[in-house]
Amino acid sequence: MTIIESVTRFIMSCPFLNELARVNVDFLPADPDTYSVEEVPSETIRKKYLDGSSERQFMFTFAARLSYSDEVRNNIDNSGFFEDFEEWLEKCTETDNLPELREGLTPLKIEAISSGYLFDISGDLKNSRYQIQCRLIYDKE
Repeated sequence: MTIIESVTRFIMSCPFLNELARVNVDFLPADPDTYSVEEVPSETIRKKYLDGSSERQFMFTFAARLSYSDEVRNNIDNSGFFEDFEEWLEKCTETDNLPELREGLTPLKIEAISSGYLFDISGDLKNSRYQIQCRLIYDKE
């Protein structure tokens, strides 16, 4: 199983996602309440050890297409979703509830490295793209 597949499956277990929500990979449909995990360019190796193993990172964006309006409550709820998501990642790391990786890879931590933010608004002002930058840190034998 690839790392992006492991991360996507893991995120699908987030209690803040709608039970029927689909989490895509590198694709965010125009419909509201859709999600995507998107790999971003980064240095993969963080540390190399004398035995040939290494500590690595997988950087990704978690994006959501959400309803957008001039109603303050709606947009606060959108931002609040990402606050909850960030706290969920923290709790998962604290309790060692991490993505299952293939043999030879050991997950160490999953975390948000930015807050969730409004990235784009549709031309008709009805939908928005919010996103948060995250990373999975893991050891490779």
